Amino acid sequence: MKLRILLVSLLATVCAAAQVPDEEDILRKTLDSESEFYYPGLMLRYQTGDTTLTATDYHYLYYGFAYQDAYSPLKRIPAENQILEIFERGESLSFEEAAEVVALGKQVMETDPFSPKNLNFMAYAYGVTGDTISAAVYADKLKKILGTILASGTGLKEDQPWHVLSYDHATDVIGSKGLVIVNRQVRSSSVEYIQLARRDKGVKGYFFDFGRMYRHRPEEAPQKEKHKWDFNNIPLNYKRSR
Repeated sequence: MKLRILLVSLLATVCAAAQVPDEEDILRKTLDSESEFYYPGLMLRYQTGDTTLTATDYHYLYYGFAYQDAYSPLKRIPAENQILEIFERGESLSFEEAAEVVALGKQVMETDPFSPKNLNFMAYAYGVTGDTISAAVYADKLKKILGTILASGTGLKEDQPWHVLSYDHATDVIGSKGLVIVNRQVRSSSVEYIQLARRDKGVKGYFFDFGRMYRHRPEEAPQKEKHKWDFNNIPLNYKRSR
């Protein structure tokens, strides 16, 4: 299917200084009610569309989510498939379809508030409805989430992976670079290597750390199913959990 989605330049997402997640630091600051990174406060600002949140704020917001009760990386989200079904109807959205995508996107955010794919859908759908302010807010969220992940490592070595909260987030990062996944290889208990169909400036693939997904119930790791779709009109081999 063809998705006429907002294209966010990768160059715009890498402005954040490198910041490898320090779990003790993240846990301490997001649990401290006196900290500027106290999690309930950060999440409230994010949910209300505060575009003044900095790259550092997003670092604690994204990785701090792994310590919240709402974090369920292996949970199925029916609304995600419903959104894809809407886009499969044609190359563009009607006003009514865009409004439906927005409503479904809000459902997705209840479980996965940082899904780059969903934020992209929301930005595009709000644009179709004429709500340019909300479209800009979601574009800002998308840019900063991608920037946060890309600042967490180089992605070039097993000991310098990009840290993500789910399989889908890694797929979306690859998609934002206009690249296609051909294979995924487990390299350790927490790191996976994603091989590309073509080199990215000489790079054959990237490393991602998925360790946060299995801290509580690793036995619930889902089987991966291969799907083909386009992200920003770029074909991907999208692997979605059952």
